[in-house]
Amino acid sequence: ADAGKPLRMFEGQTAKLSGSAGGDNVSYYWTPADYLDNPTSLTPVSSSPNDITYTLHVVSGVSCGEATSTVFVRVYKLLTVVNSFSPNGDGINDTWYIKNIENYPKAEINVYSRYGLPVFHAVGYSRPWDGKKNGSSLPVGTYYYIIDLKDDYVPKQSGWVFIVR
Repeated sequence: ADAGKPLRMFEGQTAKLSGSAGGDNVSYYWTPADYLDNPTSLTPVSSSPNDITYTLHVVSGVSCGEATSTVFVRVYKLLTVVNSFSPNGDGINDTWYIKNIENYPKAEINVYSRYGLPVFHAVGYSRPWDGKKNGSSLPVGTYYYIIDLKDDYVPKQSGWVFIVR
């Protein structure tokens, strides 16, 4: 039994497993069967929304037992970057929200002023940006960000965020 090489895909996409089985008169199946289009195929398609490890089971029809092999499917969560927030202390939208950033603890987030000067830097995003630089509130305006998830498979993301007060 050979479940193939580890696979990667983005949330909402699919990945085709590439299992192979040796021997005569064998049957095979994958576990768990979750999100597989055909768990009794050597090459089913996975649509898992989360990271998952599949196990290929190859069973001999001539009483030689069972062989297994596993494959890991990494599912990259898509980021949703809010493009405006209002850090005015009213408790509503006071910080810059980046959905799913918690899935990337090594991510590097940099925010710059319109003149290219750094105003915010973080590795990981355990504390969302509050629109301040060195404790002082930044003025209303457009700021530019670069998010590097520190994974060769996922390109850097860039864009803008507007501070409203």
